Amino acid sequence: MRMAYAHLDADNIGGTSQADYLVGLDAVFTVSEGSVLLYREQAFPVVELARSLFLWLNANPRGDFVFDSMSIQEVGAVSLKRASSGWLMESVFSPGVVSNPLDWAEVERGCKEFLDQIEFDLLSLGIDPADVIHR
Repeated sequence: MRMAYAHLDADNIGGTSQADYLVGLDAVFTVSEGSVLLYREQAFPVVELARSLFLWLNANPRGDFVFDSMSIQEVGAVSLKRASSGWLMESVFSPGVVSNPLDWAEVERGCKEFLDQIEFDLLSLGIDPADVIHR
């Protein structure tokens, strides 16, 4: 599982609050499994997704992940749901397109790689990831 983004756009940041950064930074976002594209969006709130994933990865107990965004009306643009065969990734915007079952190590690795890239890019913009993602 791979979550990736390109062309991080900071033009819509309206201030310096956590919420301003969460909804003001977007990018072309894709979710894929191997060569299969599961979901693609031109202007996706990737920093807000990163914060939600960070909170979910550190939750105890950890249930399913269903992205509930301040920027997107529909809930579930990205979902990771536990099934008997493993974790399944899907999006409400790609009905019927679901990943193969993923083991927890694959899910955790994909989420952490995505978070690492977001943190790197925030730092390059002069934004402290601890103030935006980790609180």
